[in-house]
Amino acid sequence: MKHWKAFLAGAICILSFCGCSSLNSYLEIAQEKGMSREYQAIFQKWTRSQIIYSQFETKVRIEATYQSPEFKKAYFDENARISQFRPEERKVREEIRASMASDQTEFVFYAYTPDKRSNDFDRQGSIWSVFLVTGSGEKIYPVEIRKMDPVTPVHTGFFPYITPSYGFAYWLRFRPIDAAGLAPGSVKLVFTSVIGKVELDFGNPG
Repeated sequence: MKHWKAFLAGAICILSFCGCSSLNSYLEIAQEKGMSREYQAIFQKWTRSQIIYSQFETKVRIEATYQSPEFKKAYFDENARISQFRPEERKVREEIRASMASDQTEFVFYAYTPDKRSNDFDRQGSIWSVFLVTGSGEKIYPVEIRKMDPVTPVHTGFFPYITPSYGFAYWLRFRPIDAAGLAPGSVKLVFTSVIGKVELDFGNPG
């Protein structure tokens, strides 16, 4: 019995670190693809992940990146570096980006479920309920959940957790929230269904 308890305690300990270790593995992939350390740092700061297990089998794995102003700038700068934009081209693209900037609260997320029929976040009548929870307890529901289709090498390069052969990636948008709303502990992104509940805390940048 003591051996079984020790095994169980060790397994729980290992599982508690899975989110961090998986994110580190994604950063290694990004580095292999030539992403700069500057981009990787911002990506890590605004990305969260969680895995729900049942009897040591994965029930759902979700990674999400908050499209904060800081992240969007890092994304643009990294794309400009990789694509080697000329100064005049960068200026034009920056002006276009600024003119199209949205004040909506936006995320990219990737979900894996063993049964792809359960990976239906964008479908009307989905088994999943998705919402933000603010520090005051207010629930904010999405204005759009859209599957990323097609998934391009650009997507998998900038978001290395996206693996099209296993799961699906989505664009997720909410109405604007207070610009100061991402204070520590203030905002959680929640995915819940009969499969399990995933809570990603974006109120405290990593």
